[in-house]
Amino acid sequence: MHLEKWSETHFECKLAAINLGPQLPADATFGPFTNDSTALAAYKSLISELRSTLANLDVTDSISVVNNPCNTEFVTGTEQNEVLGQEVIVQVNGVDA
Repeated sequence: MHLEKWSETHFECKLAAINLGPQLPADATFGPFTNDSTALAAYKSLISELRSTLANLDVTDSISVVNNPCNTEFVTGTEQNEVLGQEVIVQVNGVDA
């Protein structure tokens, strides 16, 4: 996920997906996927849209790991855990948050 701050009240989320499976064998970037007035709201919207998209592709698909390779500038690891739930591993720079 890529979260951009355009102003104090405009955040935009994009999705960078790796290893998409047989339906979409290549890596891809989707977006902008969501826009909102806060980073957390944009993040929540992105997760909701992603889960819906995965369910439409294959009902057995789910999010298992979220890695934040550029730190967590706008949405903390704790906030991400709250949005994603305990079954998803949240990482910051490849290390569990």
